Amino acid sequence: MHKMRLYLMVIITSLLPWSGLNAQAQKGAVAHETGRLLVLHQHYQKVAEMSAQGRLAEAEAELRVIVATCREVFGKEHPDTLVSRSDLAATLAEEGKYAEAEKENRAVLVIRQQVLGKEHPDTLLSRNNLAATLQEQGRYAEAVREYRAVLAVRQRVLGAEHSDTLDSRNNLATVLNDQGRHAEAEKEHRVVLELRERQLGAQHPKTLASRNNLAAVLQEQERHAEAEQEHRAVLALREKVLGAKHADVFLSCFNLALCLEAQAKYAEAMVFMQRAQAGFKKSLGARHPYTRSAEEGRLRIAEEIPK
Repeated sequence: MHKMRLYLMVIITSLLPWSGLNAQAQKGAVAHETGRLLVLHQHYQKVAEMSAQGRLAEAEAELRVIVATCREVFGKEHPDTLVSRSDLAATLAEEGKYAEAEKENRAVLVIRQQVLGKEHPDTLLSRNNLAATLQEQGRYAEAVREYRAVLAVRQRVLGAEHSDTLDSRNNLATVLNDQGRHAEAEKEHRVVLELRERQLGAQHPKTLASRNNLAAVLQEQERHAEAEQEHRAVLALREKVLGAKHADVFLSCFNLALCLEAQAKYAEAMVFMQRAQAGFKKSLGARHPYTRSAEEGRLRIAEEIPK
């Protein structure tokens, strides 16, 4: 069964179209255009609210309006248009629409490479997000190639300990684990975890993501006791920092349930799998891959519990 992990896909939520509004104002844009941009701003505010509430289908619809408006107002190659398309791709990925997200990410990447160059931070972000969609589709060799390319540039330009560089190392480690290269993945995750703890603190969401991913590697190596300890620690901290209804909390519940199931602790595994399934269904919808995986896990564990 596919093990879910938190793959870091950076979603830009700042309203970059305001830069277009300023440029329009400087050029003496008419009030009509200013009004359209204010409406665009309102759409972005709706997207942020919907995404925070897990209303992803509605967020997708709003983003499609934003993308169309940005194309018309700014043009298809304008940075704000590309940001809106990147946000749309990220939302599609969150919905589990990985093929659509891949298509959108590839289109944005081509334009950013042409307009900004291959080493621009936004171009690298597009390659990172493309790699994540490839990974979710099980195309691990392609994902590794993209992640390594991004990592090489970030290490050279930003340095080995920059946050973006660590994001790349984390993402590369997750796909190495998917490929069965567990020792390599564990080594990378431990390095990233140590640096994130030192830079961000033990309770930062990125630090907790690293601990979650390390636990997944330990679990793949059947080091279940170690993995369980990590999963429990991450779950407790995520509940404390993010709140009991955050998506990352449900992800921790799911991973802990798998770990408990592997140790034949079926009753407790069922408790956490049910919580994960209910949380994913409410926040992501019944058809999302995570919801389906949790439902499959719940049914499987129910069969394993002694009657």
